[in-house]
Amino acid sequence: MGKQGQAGGTLVSCVKSMLMTFNVLFWILGALVLAAGILVKVEIYKYVEVSHEFSATAPYVFVGTGGFMLLLGLLACCCTAKGQPVLLYIYAAFLLVILVILVGSGISTWAFRKHLKTGYEDGLTRALTDYERNPTVMSAVNTLQIMLSCCGIQNSSDWVAMPYGQSHDPPQPPSCCRETRDSVCVALHPQGCYSTVVQFLEGSTSILLIVALSIAGFQFFGVVLACCLARGINKAKYEQV
Repeated sequence: MGKQGQAGGTLVSCVKSMLMTFNVLFWILGALVLAAGILVKVEIYKYVEVSHEFSATAPYVFVGTGGFMLLLGLLACCCTAKGQPVLLYIYAAFLLVILVILVGSGISTWAFRKHLKTGYEDGLTRALTDYERNPTVMSAVNTLQIMLSCCGIQNSSDWVAMPYGQSHDPPQPPSCCRETRDSVCVALHPQGCYSTVVQFLEGSTSILLIVALSIAGFQFFGVVLACCLARGINKAKYEQV
C-alpha cells in the first residue's frame, strides 16, 4: 500500500504540473484572444462595417471571451495549486463550454461564408448609394477605399450609377484616387473593394476554422487533465483513509 500510495502521489504531482503548464498556456491564449478582439475593433472591423451582415458586437465578443479566459486561467492556477477536486471539475466544465462555443463558431462561420459574401456585396451597394447622405457611411467607405486601395464594388465605374457619381464630376470620390498631379486625380484604384474584402474573408474563415478546432483540441486536453487530477486526488484521499 505504501508503494502504491507513493506511486499515486507521484502521478498526481505529474498531472498537477502538466495542468499548471496548461493553465499558463491557456492564460496566454486568452491574452491573444483579447488582443485579437481589440485589433478587430480598431483596425479590421472598419473594413466590413459597411455591411449589415456584420454585427457591431462581434469585436466585443472576442474581447469578452479573451477577458473571461484570462480570469479563468488565473482561477485555474489557484484551483490546481490547492488541489480541490470540486473546483477542478467546475474548471473542466467551463473549459468544455468554451470548447463547444469555439467549435460551433468556427463551423457556423465556415458554413455561413457564402452568405457573408453575398451580404457584403449588398452592404457595399447600400453604402455607395447612401454615400454623402450619411456621414458615418461616408467615413466608413472612405476608410475602406483608402486603406485597401480599392474603388467601388467591382471597379471604379460603379460610382457612375450612384447618386454621388451623378451629381459630381469626376463621379468617384477623392478616396478612390491613387495618384494626383497638381491636385487633380490622374489615376484611380483599379481593384474593386468587394473582391479585395472577399479574398480577405475567404482566407480568414479558413484560418478561423483551423484555429478554432486547434484551440478546441488544446482545451479538450485541459479538460482531461483537470478531470484526471481531480480523480487522482480523490483516489489518494480514499487510499489514505
